[in-house]
Amino acid sequence: MAAALIVYALKPLLPPVPRGAPGPFALSDESLLRSIAERSGLTPFDAFEIDAPWSYPNHATALRALASPGGAVKAANLAGSDAVDRAHAEAIAPFRASDGSYRIEARFRCLFASPAASS
Repeated sequence: MAAALIVYALKPLLPPVPRGAPGPFALSDESLLRSIAERSGLTPFDAFEIDAPWSYPNHATALRALASPGGAVKAANLAGSDAVDRAHAEAIAPFRASDGSYRIEARFRCLFASPAASS
């Protein structure tokens, strides 16, 4: 998945992940999502994947958007926002269209759940 390349671009700017810690895509596992929902008092009823590409009209907008998730903020706090922007600029370069826009394919797993029935 192309979006994973963008997420992993910041890995050198972040501290090592503790041994045994889940990776950034751990919540993509359907059984784990269902388990979390059930432990939260919900009844999962549908899980599916959806394509949701990341589209940006230009370089500046792409860098600003990619700097907003928690991992990017943490990397900026540790290594500086310029380092984050450089890592992202390199990672998104292959996704630049001739008009200067960017489109990065991304796929997400969704889980629908409802409140558990009262007994």
